[in-house]
Amino acid sequence: MYYRCWLQVHIFTFHNIMTREGFCYVWDETQGDLSSEAFASIQVDHFRQYVEDHPAITVLIIWSDNCCYQNKNTTLSNAFSSFQRKRVVIIHQYLLQGHTQMECDSMHSKIERKITNDIFLPHNYCHIMKSALRIPKPFDVKQLFHQDFKKLNAQTISSIRPGKKVGDATVHDLKALKYLPDGTVLFKVSYDDDTWENLPCRFCEHEEIAWIQLFEVVVR
Repeated sequence: MYYRCWLQVHIFTFHNIMTREGFCYVWDETQGDLSSEAFASIQVDHFRQYVEDHPAITVLIIWSDNCCYQNKNTTLSNAFSSFQRKRVVIIHQYLLQGHTQMECDSMHSKIERKITNDIFLPHNYCHIMKSALRIPKPFDVKQLFHQDFKKLNAQTISSIRPGKKVGDATVHDLKALKYLPDGTVLFKVSYDDDTWENLPCRFCEHEEIAWIQLFEVVVR
């Protein structure tokens, strides 16, 4: 008996507003999942490479939607806090819920219009993505495998909730987070207010924080 099932292929995109460059990270369900650790690993690797290629950068401004398991969680905050302690200030701002149309959506639209036939291999998606845009330059596409996904061996930030008691602001109310090189994390719950407040959570110091493999490889 033969049967056919769909293989899930995932794509995570970045768009540089300054240079108009698009970046696509592609993996299938046999190589990675949709956990917060997977998305944090992709984002830190992407921004680390960008900062290394542009050493003059001291402030990195990131805009994203409010998807909690991708962009608004303690896993990503710990990853950014660990990454920015080098020298870069990271400002992560969240778009207004219900009004999250951004350049990455245009990237997805261009890619979808290029898919005209059945696709049988995940790698074929990469060719389609590279050909989806020609001007100003094709999308930078990277296919990910299980060894590309990492996670932190410890966490310093226990929570990103801006309030402590019932009735206080929650994670859903966050409008922006700022990560300073000394490990301080600031937050805002209003787009109109320019005042940053310290995140009221417990910070746990660890002697050595390192990136380790997210997925364990079992050889039988």
